[in-house]
Amino acid sequence: MLIGVDSYTHEADLPAVARSLRLMAEALTAEGTGVMAPGELVVLPGPNGHGPGTVDSLEVVRALRDAREQVDGLLIVYFAGHGMVRADGTDLHLLFSPSQVIADPHHPFVDALSWREQVMAELRRARADWVVVVLDCCFAGNARLDFHPEEQQNFALLMAAEQGVEIPPGDPATGTDFTVGLHRLLTARTWASKPATFTRLVGEIREAMAPLKAVHDHRWVPGERRHGDDVLLAVPGRKHGREPEPSEPAGTAHGTGPPALPSAVGEGASAAPARPLEGETGSGTGSAAEGHPARTVGATPKRPPPSRRYRALCAAIAVACFAGAGVLLSLGGGPDRGCAPPLELRVLVDPDILPTVQKAADSYLGRSTGGCRAVGVSVYTGSSTDVVDALQAAPLWQVPPASCPPSGDCLLPQRDLGAQPDVWIPAASATWRRVLAGQSEAAGAVAELERLGSVAYTPMVLAVPTGAGREPSPAVRPAPLADLVAGARDGGAEHHQVLRPDPEDGDGALLATTALYGTDDRRPTAVEAALADDRLPAQPTARDLMCGLADGSRNELEDEAAVLIPEQTMALFNLPSADREADAVGRPACASDILEHRTARYPTDVPVLDLPFLRVTWAGAERDATARERAVRGFYDWLVKAPEARTVFVRDGFRTGPSGKPSLPPAASPLKAKANEGAVSLLLPPANPATRPEQVTATLRDYRQALGPGRVLYLLDDSTSMEDNRVWSGPGRAKDLVARSTAPIGPEDSFGVWGLSPGSAANHTELVPFGRPEPGPARAAVGRAPAVNKNARVLDGLRDGLSELRSGPQGPVPRLLVLVTDDEDSADLQREDVLALEESATEGPPVRVVTVSLRGGGCAPDQLNQRLAEATGGRCLDVSDDLATELTAEVARTGTGDAR
Repeated sequence: MLIGVDSYTHEADLPAVARSLRLMAEALTAEGTGVMAPGELVVLPGPNGHGPGTVDSLEVVRALRDAREQVDGLLIVYFAGHGMVRADGTDLHLLFSPSQVIADPHHPFVDALSWREQVMAELRRARADWVVVVLDCCFAGNARLDFHPEEQQNFALLMAAEQGVEIPPGDPATGTDFTVGLHRLLTARTWASKPATFTRLVGEIREAMAPLKAVHDHRWVPGERRHGDDVLLAVPGRKHGREPEPSEPAGTAHGTGPPALPSAVGEGASAAPARPLEGETGSGTGSAAEGHPARTVGATPKRPPPSRRYRALCAAIAVACFAGAGVLLSLGGGPDRGCAPPLELRVLVDPDILPTVQKAADSYLGRSTGGCRAVGVSVYTGSSTDVVDALQAAPLWQVPPASCPPSGDCLLPQRDLGAQPDVWIPAASATWRRVLAGQSEAAGAVAELERLGSVAYTPMVLAVPTGAGREPSPAVRPAPLADLVAGARDGGAEHHQVLRPDPEDGDGALLATTALYGTDDRRPTAVEAALADDRLPAQPTARDLMCGLADGSRNELEDEAAVLIPEQTMALFNLPSADREADAVGRPACASDILEHRTARYPTDVPVLDLPFLRVTWAGAERDATARERAVRGFYDWLVKAPEARTVFVRDGFRTGPSGKPSLPPAASPLKAKANEGAVSLLLPPANPATRPEQVTATLRDYRQALGPGRVLYLLDDSTSMEDNRVWSGPGRAKDLVARSTAPIGPEDSFGVWGLSPGSAANHTELVPFGRPEPGPARAAVGRAPAVNKNARVLDGLRDGLSELRSGPQGPVPRLLVLVTDDEDSADLQREDVLALEESATEGPPVRVVTVSLRGGGCAPDQLNQRLAEATGGRCLDVSDDLATELTAEVARTGTGDAR
């Protein structure tokens, strides 16, 4: 169902949508790669529409309901059109030809469809095995706020851009940018290409859109949400072209444009276009001009009907929103329609090993099987601590809690990680043992873990800069990690800042932190104070950390920082650029030639990362248990035995060998490259003792408490403009953001909430007095707070807040000042006042300032919000961010949360 609205009564017309409509039709039915026949498309506006390019909301509702009831295979809804949200960024509406935006603050949209109340409400009740929605419109990313599929539903959502982002209208000659990118990715797949699964397509479209800019010069990053299994959206082209179809009816016309678009549902639908489409007859800008073979247009050739299971209604709702559309794709119409869908293996991995395991999975799927593919593989990741928590509470993966507290702080594995895995590959066996040690009997009965063996190996190392113009020195004798770190920081003529990825995200960083905390004469607080550097905050993975160092804006750290990372990561970043040396294969794209070469120092008290392969068996999943077990074991056997699998891991710097016994690296390994001569030890140190689960658990607790109790003060703009602008009360508004973000504040932390209207304290009102209040009553007090008919004293409140936070304990105490405002009372501040405040914010004990602007553009350069955040190492958040999540994360950097 392609809905193309290129004309509007009350909004700007979007002529590029007409071209996007043709591109989407071609993408769905393209020779060799398309998954549909032309007769399986339904087009709105149809022949009985109200005028060229016009669609009304009632037509769309009827079509969605038909799709909901009729489709039992794959349902893809593609919407391209004007998208609008309320002033507070909530309740995305899709606009149609007669839609209007009026001044009524309670019901601002007329003749439009609410994503939350109408579109999502219809699709979550769909009978289809899979539902895929693609939104190419302004504010498409706001749909994520109301993405609530049914518990057992397979549902994927691809959004043209991030939350709060508007996108340009596109070029009428070429189409909207996002749809052009999708068309290219879906139709340009060759025989050697990987199938376009939803997960793979997300990565590809993000890479394709990265060079472009959205409106207001915002970065262009498509968003996504997925619940349940992955799904196939295009297939690789045939090696020698598509088999010929039955003869075409007499009189069929040929042209370079996309196929004609049918206007009715069903296998026998007429192929006559709903309205003339430019470029269908030989002249114009069709696919042949773009390097694709010419398509036959006109009557649809007869072809065998798809089976009932795979028959699907394909709805592509192309409506225009400065780019946008809603579509339904079918697996039943593609060139490989004789094959059943493959069994999909879900492989959950540690973040540090994701790139390599993804390459291995791609190689596995690329094998020649001589027929239909029997198994698909989806590789995904999540923070190590989230995975451990989820598996220790495995029943929540199948039956989530009925409700969460208002803070949103509850364990929801499907939300936080994704579908329940068939395979789990952590970086270290210690993580698997930690799950078993903390797993209840009930959780163990729901998710049974079976270790099949190790996939590959790499030790953690302290990678120390070699020094400009010097050859790598022989590897320092292995020693306890704390001694290696002390030697790098304080020994000899050079003093290196030591950095490490976030221990909550990856196994390697957590095991290294356990070794540092494990020495009696070193306290976690001192360790964390020594490892912190505001020039490069903790990154989630070792690769992210090295990419941060390679950023030319941090040259001092490029030359000076010693880093705790896996040996394979260091070896890859040591490789030269491709134009300097032939053995640069595997060098990360973010690496730069000015990044200092590093030499590995090997700790004796950090276990080697051994990448254990764990089969996860779920209670209640007996229907295909035998086939799934066979697929899991087959994938494991291939990973550890197949030469092509070994090659993937070797080229990424991992060591391979019999289970438990890493071998010497072969010649193809970057460990043997000239760039790493003398920088690595080909022989590993003697086996390190296993780290006990309780040690790691204690480390995680100590890490969260490392700098002692935090101090958090909220400054809440409570002027009447907040209420007038509808950003004061309700989900996602100011008071809700403050209340929810207090979740990471622990019992030893201090916090308070001040209103910025004048009160008894002259410059503010104490909604929650600063101290250690009970969280529940404090949140309730914030929820009851009224807006005040006075102007907010933003500058005075900020000065008083900085003073309050600095008046407590001295030393490395985390301090955070949070300003939540609509910016109305700070818009006209004098520049000298802003500069004076910025100067005072950087004097004395450090206080991070996080500003939350509840209007678009609130983080513009050189404005108060951004200046304060940059000066104090804080952050400026506005409506383009996921405010609830990001603000809570910022508070978590200061509070101790649930650590006890």
